[in-house]
Amino acid sequence: MTGVQGPSRDRRLFGIGCMIVGMFGMGGVDASGKWLVGADYHVFQVLAVRGWFIVVAFLIWAAATGRLAELPTRRPVGHFIRLLLAFPGPALMFTALIYMPLADVTVIVFGSTFMTAALSVPLFKEHIGIHRWTAIFMGFAGVVIALRPGAGVFEPAAILALLAGLSFATINLTARWLRETESTLRLVFYVMLGMMLIGSAALPWVWKPMTLEHAAVFAAMGVFTLIGYAGMTQAFVVAPVGAVAPFEYTVLLWAVILGFIIWGDVPDAFVWTGAALIVGSGLYMVHREARAEAPAKKRRTGAV
Repeated sequence: MTGVQGPSRDRRLFGIGCMIVGMFGMGGVDASGKWLVGADYHVFQVLAVRGWFIVVAFLIWAAATGRLAELPTRRPVGHFIRLLLAFPGPALMFTALIYMPLADVTVIVFGSTFMTAALSVPLFKEHIGIHRWTAIFMGFAGVVIALRPGAGVFEPAAILALLAGLSFATINLTARWLRETESTLRLVFYVMLGMMLIGSAALPWVWKPMTLEHAAVFAAMGVFTLIGYAGMTQAFVVAPVGAVAPFEYTVLLWAVILGFIIWGDVPDAFVWTGAALIVGSGLYMVHREARAEAPAKKRRTGAV
């Protein structure tokens, strides 16, 4: 018995560690993006240069692992529709970061988790019980509190962050739409390639020459992106979803830490309260999904 539990526990711990590292990477992407748009680089230039690093690194990795043959797709229209829905996400988020602290934007964007769950009902005819609906409403309440409407400190750019969250929700939903025929490899590659191409197409009108310092930030952004995707992917590969998914919320912690270190930002009571509701509701949703999955897993494995 011990021999079975030991490796399983080690894999869970390793998966959790990978997720925390991956979320640090994602926090680094957002912090780098805020730095660059704050230095007057156009959002399209940020997305284009980031895309160059990501796509080149992705192709090198696919070639090194013998997976280039997996990239061709028979559903280009589906990927194009997904790109049109997904592109506003980072574009709106980076625009919001020009005007708002990193942690504030990150908290609001996390509303995408609850948007994904709510939209799965009309789009995929999923059944959501009272427990999950309660968690969804509480999560949205957290987002509304973080938005601070009527508090005298409402930031109009927060609407951009909210719309970015909606766009990120469509990334999750369209992935579910395409997943029967498309691998994770294709789903990630084509949306990144498309964002790079759209950003690059705008460069003749928005290009700003890069200083050596800012070129280093662009490069760091590419590295952080790879760390983020590699960490998340590895986490879900080596450990159960229910064990690692809750640690996605550590990106909020990284956002607070990086925002304080770089810009001296300290979230106010509205953001802390909203974050607490969002994290609590999200963890409860993960818990309920894990409970729902357990009986099905027993039936599949024949466990008693």
